[in-house]
Amino acid sequence: MLITIIIISMLKLTEQRQAILYLINSSNRHWDAEEVARALTDSGQAIGIATVYRGLAALEEAGQLGSIQMSDKKRYERADKGHHDHMICTKCGRIEEFTHARIEQLQEAIAAERGFVVSGHQLTMFGQCKLCSLEEI
Repeated sequence: MLITIIIISMLKLTEQRQAILYLINSSNRHWDAEEVARALTDSGQAIGIATVYRGLAALEEAGQLGSIQMSDKKRYERADKGHHDHMICTKCGRIEEFTHARIEQLQEAIAAERGFVVSGHQLTMFGQCKLCSLEEI
């Protein structure tokens, strides 16, 4: 907790960045920059897209937000969720979070076999979700 306080105090937490952080931390969604800008504007907080991009980058760098890189854009999420991986539907865009102990064990074993020291990882699988798969049948 103390580390978070120190990081936040070193980060220039402007009113706009506070609004971005509050919006994302108030949900379980994965947000892209355009969605953040639209949601803040719709709530009466006019904010430019360039300000949103800079704010998201700064908040991520400070460890206040997490992100996943999709093929076309980056999506941001709360940083306090704990480790999880993602499955992303390439048809509807749905993002499903999951954890699996065996996958984590395999990754650790593979790294150890190669003398690799893991400092973190992201596993993202792309395909079609259950609903989109059923639509094609």
